[in-house]
Amino acid sequence: MGFVVTAGAVAGPALVAFALVLLFCVGRDRIGTVVADRGLLRDRAVGIAPYVGSLALILLINKGLLRRLEAFSFEYGYRATTAIYAIEGDFVAAVQDAIPRVAVYYFGPAYVVGYVVLVAAPVAVYAFADDLRPLKRLVAAYAVNYAVAIVCYGGIVAYGPRNYPRVPGADPDAATVEPLLLDWFGGVTTLTSQVNAATNVFPSLHTALSVTVLLAAVSTRDEFPRWTPVAAVLAASIVVATLFLGIHWAADVVAGAVLAAGSVAAANRIVG
Repeated sequence: MGFVVTAGAVAGPALVAFALVLLFCVGRDRIGTVVADRGLLRDRAVGIAPYVGSLALILLINKGLLRRLEAFSFEYGYRATTAIYAIEGDFVAAVQDAIPRVAVYYFGPAYVVGYVVLVAAPVAVYAFADDLRPLKRLVAAYAVNYAVAIVCYGGIVAYGPRNYPRVPGADPDAATVEPLLLDWFGGVTTLTSQVNAATNVFPSLHTALSVTVLLAAVSTRDEFPRWTPVAAVLAASIVVATLFLGIHWAADVVAGAVLAAGSVAAANRIVG
């Protein structure tokens, strides 16, 4: 019951924000024109189907192999948590200290609800573009992001900074990183545990997909000028949230941004 309530608490605000973003960035007139053309809708559905199908297959593989992938990584993967801490030290703790705790009321919803809106909204926005190339590139980039992330999570065992003290070999003098998302929004962590594992932090997929959306928004700013600043604010908020909430290391964020750039470049080649 708690899972259903939490899912509803996330889905409700996300749907409202999604609708508002679509109206603001696309406009009622363009939406009405495209929706009224049944032939155009059919052609677009057929054109995007192979890309959506490929993404759906990768997501199903990711979900189906989640626990097996976790077991494989523990058996054969490189344990990177202490190495990451050795490189960046207490940077995440410093971020938490620099931002007032009351900001959790912004960054918590941004990390959960804002992320859902940021990833889902451009799919709808680009469905109303003059042609299908922006939508094809976006969906292809999502697929590449997830495919590479699956490989990384299978080969690298890494816990986030909030879990670092429980890692064997952890520095006893390390600054404490508070699990702010768990402390303030405990139900959300129960929800996310259904689709993720605690060791799946390198690279940060939240960062990778957020930067992917931002890069796509910049490339389509002439056609959808209002979407670009919206995407920029949401993407920046989510990236900061991953650090402030103690979920990811700075190294995870940097790796996620690099993955995003590579995925967008790959998607541009795939779509041609």
